[in-house]
Amino acid sequence: MAVLPNKVFSLLIKPAGSLCNLDCDYCFYLGNDDELGYDKQLATMPDEVLERLVDDYLGYRFPSSVFTWQGGEPTVAGLDFFRKVVDCQMRLGTGGQSVANALQTNGVLIDAQWAGFLRDYRFLVGISLDGPQEIHDHHRLDRGGKPTWSRVMDGIENLRSAGTEFNILCMITKLSQDRGREIYRWLVGQGFTHLQFIPCVEYDPETGETAPQNASPEGYGRFLCDMFDEWYHAGDIHRISVRTFDAIVGKLAGSHQLSLCNYGEKCDHYLVVEKDGGVYPCDFYVEQKWSLGNIMKRPLAEMFNSDRERSFAELKCTYPELCKPCPHLELCRGGCPKDRLTAGGGRYGKPTFLCEGLKKFFSHTQERMRGLAAEVAARDQPVHSQPARSTVAVSGAVSRNAPCPCGSGKKYKHCCMKG
Repeated sequence: MAVLPNKVFSLLIKPAGSLCNLDCDYCFYLGNDDELGYDKQLATMPDEVLERLVDDYLGYRFPSSVFTWQGGEPTVAGLDFFRKVVDCQMRLGTGGQSVANALQTNGVLIDAQWAGFLRDYRFLVGISLDGPQEIHDHHRLDRGGKPTWSRVMDGIENLRSAGTEFNILCMITKLSQDRGREIYRWLVGQGFTHLQFIPCVEYDPETGETAPQNASPEGYGRFLCDMFDEWYHAGDIHRISVRTFDAIVGKLAGSHQLSLCNYGEKCDHYLVVEKDGGVYPCDFYVEQKWSLGNIMKRPLAEMFNSDRERSFAELKCTYPELCKPCPHLELCRGGCPKDRLTAGGGRYGKPTFLCEGLKKFFSHTQERMRGLAAEVAARDQPVHSQPARSTVAVSGAVSRNAPCPCGSGKKYKHCCMKG
């Protein structure tokens, strides 16, 4: 009898591993192929691995089967690879099955052909853009040390011209932490309406010291507070989706839909699949000691239900003693474990590296956040339709009356179809 998963999960897939055409100075994944000992000849996920992966995952018949393609840089796998992806999904899925694809990219290779493909198969695209040119190009250079901002903006223009849906992923660093209002207004001024902000929190693997480009805890909190004030007072709350704000409002409104994994109770919402079929519990823990197996040898459900996956999932709710009396614990949930289990403090030691910044942000916004949550709860619908973990769009048509692929629990016509 086939093994069934104990809950719904999505996939984060690395079709080209850590291979990337950029050399961002804050990247934690660059060179990870060497650490995993991959065959140097294995540049892209082989056809047999892709076929097995799609067949196995679609076989669980989840309300929505979500494939998020990431890297490294997934577009270096080539457009033909993604043509094979949608071919597999169409051949191996069943009639009426909801299949969603997301692509997180640096945007450099997005030409008109790519943009048309992503539009035709309804990928929703995440573009990494750190803000105005001088901020973006400070950290995000190509492999030759050349700036990338203008090429990213060209890629965005290609997406817009094709009518392809996309959002913006922006890294908060030491350089940008005091420019929250400015960066937010610049992004909105470019016409971007779906925004995600991630703090740079990296460590020197040799010393455990925090990286010099990291946002400080206080700086991170200041950035979020400044940006929230601008978003709120400008009347953007129903016009601009900021994923961090959406996640908190949704949680306060009683939503059971997880919008950001670092605010979840456990780390058990997705699996990472590497280009050789290796499976891991988290993007930040693609390392041998957390390997769950390989899709060519074990079904995804068996790995998802495994004791190792369960042990990993429960790391998050093993809170440091300092966290337990905190009034914000129900929202924060201790933050991402990577920021507790490394230089951030250790499993039973200090709270997340970002603790002071998060407390500042939660305290500064709590009354207004609760007011927004009360509005959402009163009308029983999310403020925005930005999906969890990464942007999601339908591959192929979805019936108006089918469950929305974003996982909201609403019908498609009452949720993302309206967006």
